[in-house]
Amino acid sequence: MYLVFALIMTMAGRFEAFGDLFPKWLYDAFNPNDKTFLAPYRVLHFVVIAFFVTRFVRKDWPGLEWKIFDPLMKCGQQSLQVFCVGVFLSFVAHFILLLSWGTFWAQLGVSIGGIAILTAVAYYGNWSKKQDKPSRPAPPPATAAMKPAGAPGN
Repeated sequence: MYLVFALIMTMAGRFEAFGDLFPKWLYDAFNPNDKTFLAPYRVLHFVVIAFFVTRFVRKDWPGLEWKIFDPLMKCGQQSLQVFCVGVFLSFVAHFILLLSWGTFWAQLGVSIGGIAILTAVAYYGNWSKKQDKPSRPAPPPATAAMKPAGAPGN
């Protein structure tokens, strides 16, 4: 029910004639609806979605093992690096979109490129952590003195 209400309020902000159907106090509470306006309802929206995901997706669901989710898992494991690079890339993307008049194809290219770069950063961070760990020494080879008395070859 909440998600339907959120959809209605978002559509009221996009279509002026539809927004005029609602009382001004209700319309003004939810609009402008953009990323720079972090209103409590936006946080509530995130919490509701997170609740539904954690409630209805089991942690042992086989779909979480699919290879298509590997980039998401890597980005989650390297979240600090991905976040820091994402902050930098947001400025770069904004600059590129200003130079290209923000066309659909420019936005699509910037989005795909940003996702690819962030995924590459996550995979690099994972690889780098594996390189930093000391490798385990090989177990010593078994000698004749270590074999049990009934072992073949004695």
